[in-house]
Amino acid sequence: MSFIAEYSLSNHPIMRTARRRVPEVTVEVEDEQPDRHDGSHLTFRASGATSALERFFEALADDRSIGEFERLSTVSDRCLFRVRLSPEGERGMTYVDAFELGVTFLEIELRAEAVRYRAHFPSREALSAYRERCEERELTFSLRRLYRSEDGAAERYDLTPRQTAVLRRALERGYFDVPRKVSTEELAEEFEISSQALSALLRRGQRTILRDAFGDEE
Repeated sequence: MSFIAEYSLSNHPIMRTARRRVPEVTVEVEDEQPDRHDGSHLTFRASGATSALERFFEALADDRSIGEFERLSTVSDRCLFRVRLSPEGERGMTYVDAFELGVTFLEIELRAEAVRYRAHFPSREALSAYRERCEERELTFSLRRLYRSEDGAAERYDLTPRQTAVLRRALERGYFDVPRKVSTEELAEEFEISSQALSALLRRGQRTILRDAFGDEE
């Protein structure tokens, strides 16, 4: 039986310096591209007051878990940015471990004291194996909640809540109609994100559904 687990990983190295220096900034993972050779690339959305965001990026420059970073876009009090992890940061990259065990990350929020996850697990055995891999990385695993998903579409296709919301709204507004009835920019305004971030959510959501439909075929 599959289920949703909410848990936290403490002693997590990714952006630890910046997170602790500026705890009022909320940071969420938008995308993960693992690469053990040249450094994994992660895209984040940071939210907070303008002054706090500036202090956060100043701290990020001193963070040993980050090889380099770039700001992609800024909308109001939100900033989309991408980082390349350093070897130290790679210790906190559990994406490949999760993928190998059939685990899908639904939400990842980086806080000052720990990194909080919401993930879909195919079985309790997968949860146990994932926990062991975290401990091998010296990441302290703390389970907070375990439950069945109430969102049939999200559970069936392993979509994140944000992907589900964006795809559902795009369908309702006629984004997939011919001719298209709403633009990417208009949808992005509804979710208060950049058009680039919305396009990424749409692409990843559609890719997830297509992979479920066609398996691993290229």
